[in-house]
Amino acid sequence: MLFMTGVKVNSGMVEDARAFGDKVLANPPAGVKFLQVYHTLGRYDAIWIYEAENPQVIMDFLHQSRDVATTETWIAFER
Repeated sequence: MLFMTGVKVNSGMVEDARAFGDKVLANPPAGVKFLQVYHTLGRYDAIWIYEAENPQVIMDFLHQSRDVATTETWIAFER
């Protein structure tokens, strides 16, 4: 399955969010393959695009980010 997550870093947590992102990208959770990571200007600070075996894998690792960022995740599929 293809997922996209909009990441909004919590106020005052830029360095902690960067450390969390570096850790996750260097050692993704089992079953997660990151395809692209973009830093953005606007509503979100970053957009992550990745594949995963199932949504539960995504919920588990994003739950760990809640102290440093707010996320919104979408399941994407071809038209």
